[in-house]
Amino acid sequence: MQAYPLKSFAFMELAALAVLVLLGFCYVENAGVFSRHMIIHIALMTVAAPVLASLLLKLSAKSASVSTLFAAVTLQAALLLAWHSPLGIGLAMKGHAGTLLMQATLFFSALWFWLTVFNQTGEHLWRAVIALLLTGKLFCLIAVLLIFAPRVLYGMTAINMPIELADQQLAGLLMVTVCPITYVLAAVVLISRWFQTLSDTQSNVTSTAVAAENS
Repeated sequence: MQAYPLKSFAFMELAALAVLVLLGFCYVENAGVFSRHMIIHIALMTVAAPVLASLLLKLSAKSASVSTLFAAVTLQAALLLAWHSPLGIGLAMKGHAGTLLMQATLFFSALWFWLTVFNQTGEHLWRAVIALLLTGKLFCLIAVLLIFAPRVLYGMTAINMPIELADQQLAGLLMVTVCPITYVLAAVVLISRWFQTLSDTQSNVTSTAVAAENS
C-alpha cells in the first residue's frame, strides 16, 4: 500500500493553499518582496511538490530504502538552511536568475523528499513520520526566527530596496502557519495508517494461526 495517495492528501493541500491566500489578503499592506517570495516557495515545497509526487507514484511501486529517505531529508534540510542564510537570501534577491535557482533547487529537493516519504509502505511508515516531523520542525524554527528577530536579518532586494521588518515577520508568519498544516497533519494521517497496517498484520497472523489450529 502506498503511504499517502492523492485523495487523502488533497484536503490538507487545499487548506494550506487557502491559509496562504487568506493571510496574503489580511496582511496585504505589509506584504513586500520578501513575503511574496516566501509565498512562492512555500507553495512549491508544500503544495506543488507533494501533489506532483502523489501523481508520480504510479510510475514506481518500489519502496524507498531508509538510506534514500535519509539522503532526501538531508538534502532538503541543507538547501533550506543554505537558501535562508543571509548569503543565500542575498543571492536569491539580487535578480531573476538567483530567484529561479533558489525556487528550482528547493522544489526538486522537496519533490524527492515527498516521493521518498510516499514510498514508505507497511511497517516502514514510521520512517516517513519521523522525516515529516523533523522537516516540519526545521521549517518552524526558521519561521520563528523570522518572526521574533528584533531586526531585519537580510539586506537589499533586487531593486535595491531594504527588506522591512514587517515584511520579514509576515514571511515568517506564513511559514509557521503552513508548516503544521502540511507536515504535522501528514504525519498524523501516516501514523493512523501505520497503526491500521499493524492491526491488519496482527489480524492476518491471528487468522492464520486459527486456521492452522483448526486444520
